[in-house]
Amino acid sequence: MDQVTFADVLQKSFIAMSMGSTDRITTLNILLNISMSFFVGMFIFFIYKKTYQGVLYQRSFNISLVLASTVTSMIIMTISGNLILSLGMVGALSIVRFRTPVKDSMDLVFLFWAISVGIANGVGYFNISIVGSIMIAVFMLFLTRSGKDVADTFLLVIQLSDSSKEDNVLNEIKQKADLFSIKSKTVSAAGTEITLEIKTNQEQTGFMNKLQTNDSVIRATLVTYDQDLSSV
Repeated sequence: MDQVTFADVLQKSFIAMSMGSTDRITTLNILLNISMSFFVGMFIFFIYKKTYQGVLYQRSFNISLVLASTVTSMIIMTISGNLILSLGMVGALSIVRFRTPVKDSMDLVFLFWAISVGIANGVGYFNISIVGSIMIAVFMLFLTRSGKDVADTFLLVIQLSDSSKEDNVLNEIKQKADLFSIKSKTVSAAGTEITLEIKTNQEQTGFMNKLQTNDSVIRATLVTYDQDLSSV
């Protein structure tokens, strides 16, 4: 049995490219692959909107997921079966620099999902695209639904006029919050300011109204954050 070398692969790729081997991809294949990427991309569009847990939903990013799957299919159909085109496409794409930051790690997961769908549909593996997307969607819906009962993290900033009442206020907060810890404490002639990290459900923030009735509490501010004090 003759051994196939890398030079043989390159030679076959040159011959295939010179003979126009891309004609094997018919117009029907192009329409079918891109259409399938579009429909599965719309499924990803729906799942992203359904499971989004952030504050500011960006429809433009969601639309880009659909377009990413279709564009990826076009790229895969172009380079499939031809090593020369594959190497050239890698070199061309390496020039592109994506500078838009992805702040949420889940957005990055959805982006990889859309690209994977485009790759699978580009080579005609529709079963991988459809079945895999359904399984991922089930996992996403299960994980997001099961996480609704988890306590949210907040920053609570309290200004006290009487530092001697500090223990009483902290004990009152401790009874209402699932967990809390002191992040910072500032003492001045005007009073004491304490920053606390607390964990509680959003429906259980009624204790803030009770803090207002305390004469030693000048002001109490509750802020949600992502465990990064610099972003508050």
